[in-house]
Amino acid sequence: MPAGVSSRIEVLPPEVAARIAAGEVIERPASVVKELIENALDADATAIQVEIREGGFAWIRVADNGTGIPRDQLPLALARFATSKIRSVEDLTRVRTLGFRGEALPSIAAVARVEILTRTAEETEGTRLLAEEGRITMQPAASPVGTAVTVRDLFYNTPARRRFLKSPLREAERVRETVYRYALGYPEVAFRLLVDGREVLIAPPGTARERAALIWGREAAEELIPVFWEAADLRITGLISRPTLGRSSRAFQYFYVNGRPVRSGLLAVALERPYAGRLPPGRYPLAILHIELPPAFVDVNVHPQKAEVRFSQERSVYWGVSRAVETALSGFPSPEIPPGFWPGGMPELPARPLAEPLEGYRPASRWRALGQLFRSYILAQSEEGLIVVDQHAAHEQVLFERLWSGSSPVALPTPAVLSFSAREAERLEAELDGIRSLGFDIEPFGGNAFVIRAVPAPLSGQPVEGLLSAILEELQATRRDAGDLRERLAMRLACTAAVKAGDGLSPEEMQALLDALQEAWSPSTCPHGRPAWFLLDREEIERRFLRR
Repeated sequence: MPAGVSSRIEVLPPEVAARIAAGEVIERPASVVKELIENALDADATAIQVEIREGGFAWIRVADNGTGIPRDQLPLALARFATSKIRSVEDLTRVRTLGFRGEALPSIAAVARVEILTRTAEETEGTRLLAEEGRITMQPAASPVGTAVTVRDLFYNTPARRRFLKSPLREAERVRETVYRYALGYPEVAFRLLVDGREVLIAPPGTARERAALIWGREAAEELIPVFWEAADLRITGLISRPTLGRSSRAFQYFYVNGRPVRSGLLAVALERPYAGRLPPGRYPLAILHIELPPAFVDVNVHPQKAEVRFSQERSVYWGVSRAVETALSGFPSPEIPPGFWPGGMPELPARPLAEPLEGYRPASRWRALGQLFRSYILAQSEEGLIVVDQHAAHEQVLFERLWSGSSPVALPTPAVLSFSAREAERLEAELDGIRSLGFDIEPFGGNAFVIRAVPAPLSGQPVEGLLSAILEELQATRRDAGDLRERLAMRLACTAAVKAGDGLSPEEMQALLDALQEAWSPSTCPHGRPAWFLLDREEIERRFLRR
């Protein structure tokens, strides 16, 4: 709560209400959940439970253990432009709370049946408020400290709006995405989400990395590195992914300005620029970034859903984000930054496409195979010195990039018909589109059998049984919502098909692998982040022989 502002709910004066960027804030069930979660966080809640039924159309309940609403102020909670967050026009430049307009609850009550059950720590009994079709009733009720808002029959009185929304399944997915957004931004707050009685998320208080592991999966969380950068009044903290991990979209990028989740294409550009040349084209880093600056330098009153903000020094903010990310990535190989990349120390906006390859990233000279060490490592000579290559990691990365970038299917000499258990067949059939996108020609063949007529070109020559077994292992090992299925399958198949430690290679095979690795977009590591090679340069070799 801003200093000098009381926690009492009061109707804003007309001159203040006129300055607010008002608008319809309730577009779908996820909008209701967003507004109620923000109210809970503003009430200093440390535990928030969200429950929906039928996509949120039939029932939404958000309960918290925050400060609660005093009984004498509860009717004002449903009055338009009644808020405890601001009092004057000047307060709009000092907003630190997520909500401040006093529009959310009135807008919800206008299109649904609402029940509010609340109690403050100073009260001995709680209060239940019922609002329906403009009528409000209140009565004493048993309640823990905090607030629980139940919304029933959303859009029951505006059927036209309901017809334009997605199916309950898709709207439930939007609610889940909303809860995840706040859960990732507030790891110190416990979150629980139930969908149609099924527990989808239970997240106890923890660290940002622990919260990311719960929502993105442990493998993704292990690939995150911390960000901490500070200059004057600007501080940028959070987690970003190593260049060894990328996704096919920006869906895993979360930005928070003074705790407020925001959408910003320019912040995404600032995040991604330091990855240019470190990530393959079309891949995007994962990020949970908090941007903290004085409220006077950020205008949160520019968007009806408060999903966008305006910075008074926006170029400095974007430059700071890129500097923070570049500092965090300093331990990873990077291409030579071309002239004019940051003219005058500030970013060029709008930015050029990030997928454009940068000159100077590929190795400057061809590596020449010298031999094999322990039947596991390839020794190679380059102009820079001696290269030691992990043959499995190198081949795995080459195969992964070829699978991920798409390759033509190669027909099998004879179609293979494989039978599976009922559970395995169900899993395969549910993910056929993702499997086919890699280059497999596969379809059900009656019962629990499938026929495979072609495999991706990089995997030709591999036993079909082994490839399908690897696919099933990946499907069974991860949740369906654990990121890009196509990427995970490509990683598993590349690991399965790559040469192993202990495999003998001919000189021609070693040279072919070295040439392929040098053509890779990310040759330094395998898809799991392990180093693929290292260099003993001339200076190091001479130092070891005491010639320096």
